[in-house]
Amino acid sequence: MPALDPEPAAAALPPHASAPTASLPSRPHLRLLPPPAWTEPAPDLPNTIPGQQALALEYLLPNGLPAVPADHRQQVLAAPEPDITPWAARLAQAVLEVEAAERPVGQLSRWVVPEIYRRLDRRQQLRARQVGPRGTRTRTPEHVRSVHVCHPRPDVAEVSVVTSGTDRCRALALRLERRKERWMCTALDWA
Repeated sequence: MPALDPEPAAAALPPHASAPTASLPSRPHLRLLPPPAWTEPAPDLPNTIPGQQALALEYLLPNGLPAVPADHRQQVLAAPEPDITPWAARLAQAVLEVEAAERPVGQLSRWVVPEIYRRLDRRQQLRARQVGPRGTRTRTPEHVRSVHVCHPRPDVAEVSVVTSGTDRCRALALRLERRKERWMCTALDWA
């Protein structure tokens, strides 16, 4: 009769199976240590590695122009004083009233260049024919809903206006330029 081992032999387990565990060993306690005190600052590293050339960020394009403009930083121009947003809104409202034949175009002659004046006069004449005699309005006039002003240069303002009436919303774009201490409308477009 074969002799019995005091401990039975462990049965062979397939590689994907795990042996049953009675309990996991306890984890050792971790101790946090303070960071080492530096007695001297880290040495300055050179900007270039020996034998390596610096990358040329300024070079010429094939057409001869510089790839990076002379002043490549975006300039933020301060709006001229005083803010022209309220004035631009009043001018836009006046333009809408001229177009609707509710205001004489002559009231804008001081604030628009001659080309814009002629265009407004023509639009007013066409609108007056559609509306008929004064006082018989066919629709509610438009009014300014919002105004946004951008200053590409201190003496130039580009204005976008959103207008609304009873039947639709439209966009109006104006370019204002400062001439002899006053703002003049030099471009005007509807969308």
